[in-house]
Amino acid sequence: MNAVSMSSGRLWAAYFGEMRFEFVKSLRTPAFAVPTLFFPIMFYLLFGIFLGSMRGNMDMSQYTFASYGVFGAMGPGLFGFGVSLAIEREQGLLLLKQALPQPPGAYLLARAAMAMLFVAIISLLLTLMAVLVAHVPLTFSQGVILFAINVLGALPFCAIGMFLGSVISGAASPAIVNLIFLPMAFLSGLWLPLQFMPKFLQDTAPIWPAYHLAQMALATVGAKSAGTFAGHIAVLAGTTLVFFLLAMRRMHGSGFRLLGARPKRTLAIFAGIAVAVVGLSLSGVIGGKPASKEDATAATDAASAATDTPVSDKPASDAPLGAPAPATGVVADFDKASSNAAYGIGFIAAGDETRGGNSRASQRVVDGGASGSAGALEVSGEIGNGIPYPFAGTMFFPEGPPMQGLMDYSAKKSLSFQTRGDGGKYKLMVISGTRMDVIPLMVDFEAGPEWHEVRIELAKYGLADFKRVRAIGIGSMGPVGPFQLQIDDVRLE
Repeated sequence: MNAVSMSSGRLWAAYFGEMRFEFVKSLRTPAFAVPTLFFPIMFYLLFGIFLGSMRGNMDMSQYTFASYGVFGAMGPGLFGFGVSLAIEREQGLLLLKQALPQPPGAYLLARAAMAMLFVAIISLLLTLMAVLVAHVPLTFSQGVILFAINVLGALPFCAIGMFLGSVISGAASPAIVNLIFLPMAFLSGLWLPLQFMPKFLQDTAPIWPAYHLAQMALATVGAKSAGTFAGHIAVLAGTTLVFFLLAMRRMHGSGFRLLGARPKRTLAIFAGIAVAVVGLSLSGVIGGKPASKEDATAATDAASAATDTPVSDKPASDAPLGAPAPATGVVADFDKASSNAAYGIGFIAAGDETRGGNSRASQRVVDGGASGSAGALEVSGEIGNGIPYPFAGTMFFPEGPPMQGLMDYSAKKSLSFQTRGDGGKYKLMVISGTRMDVIPLMVDFEAGPEWHEVRIELAKYGLADFKRVRAIGIGSMGPVGPFQLQIDDVRLE
């Protein structure tokens, strides 16, 4: 019995059986399964958690969570097709496949399904680590969208791997695929944000399909991104179509018929679907929402929103150092019924309204501070759900004008303050540097019912530019709902 005369039940059973065998075979191949599954997890653990959230830099953990998900989406397709297909083509296994009474395209469909299943496992593991270990504020809808982006994003790399597997030898395939895989990951900004790369690398990044998938992932989690979903989908669909057609042309020219007896009809259907996706994307019917963000983080946005003052984008190398910090260690003690500070602009309530959010904050000086002092600053408000990464709290600008003046705190050793509150989790943020895309330092703390000290040693946070500090913020980024905390005795010593 051939594939044409199979009943629909047996036909689907044949397809799913081929997928299951392909997945189990790949899972039992350590040379493929171990690096494919564990490299993205290991890299995220090292850079996103140990050097990110555990050191107070939640934005690094957020960025690496999105980018290493894309890194994990690349490997199964490139290696599953590029290496395995090349080896099986040389060994004659593809000819054997053609002699079997299997449905048309079952071999290719099974390999693509295997790659997508591996990506699904990687994406789920990364999400669990991000939420449970790194405490990335990820909503359920964001997680679902990011999962879909990663899983479906494996298809362009399957097509690229298929083309490579059709033209290179089995012995050379691992080296050649790595020569494409690793540079593409770096040049697409998966390991290092593009804003820290030379300008010519930033300008050429859009030629890589991984770049477009990364921008979609970054936009989903609320990180800085470029372009629109429609444009990225169009590029990825076009890449898939072009490399698939090139691979099929090469394979058919070599005598392989992996799409059955009527490959032209199958190719035409596939090409029509791809063209329709590209057309709908470019027209804005699907994915029309812009993926770009105005600023690098919610913290920087909130600080700018509090003053309606733009952030400078002047390179750090061209900017002078901040004004030397005053010798006094006390920034504010709130004992004189005022939110003013010993220098600079005092503490100002800040929400996220100008970013399209609905989080709001207010503040007042109340009687009774830490250690029996005369007063403290009470900050209260409500975190809304208008934007993915909300913020509300209070901001201190050490050197006016707001978000433009710079203060040099490099001679100080620690930043501390007393706090108490409703028992929720809050963030201390230090916004520094001269560019609008610099990631702020963010440190989590809790505000329980009793006064206690929050202290950070500045030397532990070498990535922050303490020579050019713009603002210091204390507030909440969620969960949604009301919040209230008090702060007192803010010091930089």
